[in-house]
Amino acid sequence: MIFIPLAAFLFAYYFVNVAGVPQAIKKGFKMMPHQRIKPIDCVTCLSVWTAVVLFMLPIEVTYFIGVTFGAGYLGLKMK
Repeated sequence: MIFIPLAAFLFAYYFVNVAGVPQAIKKGFKMMPHQRIKPIDCVTCLSVWTAVVLFMLPIEVTYFIGVTFGAGYLGLKMK
């Protein structure tokens, strides 16, 4: 059960800080950089909503997301 919040955090951190998806969305819609598009640009907010979704999905999906984005997070921290 502890793996769900961990996988949710790893996904949200990678989505917001590494991949930069919110910045690309803001650029595509010609938004100002300071404008918020919650919950997509907030690691905390996105972690909560991702955990809700992962709670409802099969545990295999949670494991896959945790392992995949955990590897990306560790790769970023080790370079």
